[in-house]
Amino acid sequence: MGRDDARRGFAMATHFLNVGSVRRSEGRSVISAAAYCSRSRLRDAKTLRDVDFSAGNDLVHSEILLPRGADVRWAEREILWNEVEAVESRSNAQLALEIEAALPDALPAGDEVGLCREFVTPLFVERGRVVDVNLHRAAGADGHTRVYLHALLSMREIGPDGFGKKLDDWHGPKLLMQWRKRWAMLSNKYLLAAGRDRLIRAGADAVRGRDLEPLFDDAASERLAENYEIAWRNGERLLGEPELALRALTHASASFSRREMIAFVSKNTAGKEQFETALARVECSVELVRLADGESFSTRSLAATVQCSNDESMSASDALGEVSATETSRTLEEAIAQWERAGLRIRGVGLTYETAKAFEKRSGIKSVGVHGLLGRWKKKQDRLAATDVLVVNDAKGLSARQKEWMLRATRAARAKLVLIDGIQIVEIDGGATGLSPKEMTAMSD
Repeated sequence: MGRDDARRGFAMATHFLNVGSVRRSEGRSVISAAAYCSRSRLRDAKTLRDVDFSAGNDLVHSEILLPRGADVRWAEREILWNEVEAVESRSNAQLALEIEAALPDALPAGDEVGLCREFVTPLFVERGRVVDVNLHRAAGADGHTRVYLHALLSMREIGPDGFGKKLDDWHGPKLLMQWRKRWAMLSNKYLLAAGRDRLIRAGADAVRGRDLEPLFDDAASERLAENYEIAWRNGERLLGEPELALRALTHASASFSRREMIAFVSKNTAGKEQFETALARVECSVELVRLADGESFSTRSLAATVQCSNDESMSASDALGEVSATETSRTLEEAIAQWERAGLRIRGVGLTYETAKAFEKRSGIKSVGVHGLLGRWKKKQDRLAATDVLVVNDAKGLSARQKEWMLRATRAARAKLVLIDGIQIVEIDGGATGLSPKEMTAMSD
């Protein structure tokens, strides 16, 4: 599809489908999850407290699909999920399978429900799972309003005496890709039937999930369960799209402090582990830049504006050049720890094979020689990904041509490039537009 088509508004249909599970080990309750998905008020039989999400006004459709042999009482949501809670005795039990998917834009209302039923029925209902289907109309992270499927599925097979053994047939990336392909295929089927010409290419045009959701302002105890559920979901979104935090932090002001960043991530996560991982992802985002004052942060798109407002004599291109790369006084060990917490893959580069292996032994970063790496890149092998950190040791020894290759490769992949010379670490965000290969050479000289 060409740029002219995009300008006229004929954008490719969106594609998004994620699968997870409701786990007690993460502090979640399936009653809270079900109340949230159905925007309803449910009584938790264990705590004898109500969980209330009924104030939400974005619910489009809600129903429970029962497999053959299921107890008809399970058509009542409160009974179903309280019995699920009761049958799972382990403190780290997985309580329900959870599926979120974005429906194609502009489908007729009846087709939206039909698409979801046709997706879940053969895959799950006919194979013995109870499926709690809910459709919401909400704004996505890209700003467009669309309908989302949010389904909860039982984790156990249905037997004559109720819930039977645990089903373990949903693990693995291959199965997830099969479900995503089926979702894309069915979406295209319904788009064509409705006379739409915007079809889905699975994977290539994936859209992120909906934006972060506001928590209840009321901090009273009866809202704790609801706020925990929302915070956990927001935290999961930050793990996959840390730029959502940066967008929120720069909504009112173009810059923010690290304390404000920590407070925002803390508010929108649940539990120490999720908070630490999400914060690391945000701090390692290629969109995040540290401003020249060393104390505040902004995003790549806003950094030049912020810098120029503080120094009117500085041009926008000069400002971008200054903030796109960050010299840091932290040790390499500290940097590695942060990258690992963020789930990034760290790759090392040395001037020669021998120096690369020496650097690998010293730092623990698996490293290769620069000539071998560039040779593989020329053959379109061993390419960088957005989750990569490319650490170049003894950067002063690289030629201008080698540095240009490094910069172009990290820009194309939106990865992070790190130049090391002695104890100095210079981090360059791969998407930055302000650094030319010449400027990059000057930085490491």
